Amino acid sequence: MRRVAVFTVVTIALVWADRVHARSLEQKLKDVSQQVGIQSQSAFDTLAENIADTAARAVPLISSSAGFTYRYNPTTEVFERTSQTLGPLFLERPDTLGAGKFNVSVSFQYVELNEFDGTSLTNLHGADPIKIATASGFQATRLRYSLGLQSYVTGLSVTYGVTDDLDVNLYVPIVVSDLRVGVHAQTVATAGPDQVFTQVSEAERTGHDSGSSVGVGDILLRAKYQLPRWEWLRSALGMQLRLPSGSRADFQGTGDVELSPFLYLSTILWDRVEPHMNLGIDFNGSKVSRSTARYGAGVDVDVTPTVNLNLAYLGRSQLEPSADPKDTEFQHVHNGQTVREPLLGLDFGRKDTSDLSFGIRVVVWRNVMLFANGIYALNDDGLRNDTIIPAGGVEGTF
Repeated sequence: MRRVAVFTVVTIALVWADRVHARSLEQKLKDVSQQVGIQSQSAFDTLAENIADTAARAVPLISSSAGFTYRYNPTTEVFERTSQTLGPLFLERPDTLGAGKFNVSVSFQYVELNEFDGTSLTNLHGADPIKIATASGFQATRLRYSLGLQSYVTGLSVTYGVTDDLDVNLYVPIVVSDLRVGVHAQTVATAGPDQVFTQVSEAERTGHDSGSSVGVGDILLRAKYQLPRWEWLRSALGMQLRLPSGSRADFQGTGDVELSPFLYLSTILWDRVEPHMNLGIDFNGSKVSRSTARYGAGVDVDVTPTVNLNLAYLGRSQLEPSADPKDTEFQHVHNGQTVREPLLGLDFGRKDTSDLSFGIRVVVWRNVMLFANGIYALNDDGLRNDTIIPAGGVEGTF
């Protein structure tokens, strides 16, 4: 027993030491240029920070709405189902769970980010070579990066019906982040102190790094209050609090506290079709100017009492750019003149993203159901996936 205890303590110490000295994924991205003789400077650091921040915000969030909702009938002394459809997956609906009821879901998502503004992450480069100071003068170097970014997200969501009209929800994601980065540099011109450049032909220099990290992402606390129904209209008010529990440096969190008020609307058509609309805004507690508007509209249809299909449009609009242009610009050489251009051609100006979500919910046993979903990017703004983001999971109401 004593040997086991000593071995356990030593193992924990070694793992802790490895974590302390391990470089974050963001730091790996910052440092990789040094492998080709280019010292990391402010523009390189800001570029890595903004890619990390954008990657953390690019993971879609599954809704807290349960497939089955109930309300207690004191006359019959039983819970009666109040939802007429099985509901959407990435939009919220106004229906609340029911007093004393629990809904638990486990979801899985795979997010591969492989484009930025329509340009493949495997071929990031500026239009002109960058300008670098040397001991004897300057050199113009063509710089190209190749990035691979993947996130594997397992989300645990627990919803409790405080009253018939009030739900509270806890969402805890476990995120596995993978990074691969390659850098290619080739000096194409040199100049003395007079900055008159002469073309040269040098061999290309290459470097690469990679890494992965496992951690808890940003934890979400969500609440929904259902308003009195008005004829055909169902409505609810929502509030979401994002806690910065995820590591921004490892692409697992935003590093910001966000408070997000929402309005949820829906109606029922033909007893099996439910159109939805969501409107809200993510208020950034660290910098209000970086708040983001969120909106969506969709419909879900019960094909049978146990099978539901859903379709939704998901939109997101930044109120301001995520980075000041001057922070991510670098000196480049254009026709022999020094100009400032975005490093690697990446523009972190204000972005509007549009996605199409489509999925299915299937009841497999009593109040337990499986769900599967795909999200397809409808535009190229920002850091995106150029195919389909898959998601799936299981949920139950008790």
